[in-house]
Amino acid sequence: MTDFINEGDKVTPKILLSKSNNEFYIKGTSRPENPKDFYSHVFNWLNTYFESPNDETVFQVQLDYFNTSTSKVLLDLFELFEEKVEDSINIKVVWQYKTDDEEMMEAGEELLDLVEIPYEIQEVE
Repeated sequence: MTDFINEGDKVTPKILLSKSNNEFYIKGTSRPENPKDFYSHVFNWLNTYFESPNDETVFQVQLDYFNTSTSKVLLDLFELFEEKVEDSINIKVVWQYKTDDEEMMEAGEELLDLVEIPYEIQEVE
């Protein structure tokens, strides 16, 4: 399975989805003009990945900023993970926020409390 890589820019996050390296993350700023279109490639890749996932999938989210439209996409992503957890797929989300960014910490808690998936809120430098 080919890795999915988006290098990111001022309005889109860096995304790496790598089955072979067991590395899955979204980092940076997410305020694309049309988040649903932008993230559709991520959902397509993940749906293929979940046909034969790794024994454990740890998905890291470390965003500095995301807009309201992205928050809906993130919730959709976490709901997809919730479906897979119900299918006995081992998934954990690690929501990372920078020291002193209480708003981002709370945003992660609020989103992840809406779904039934294992998660961790983690402070990073």
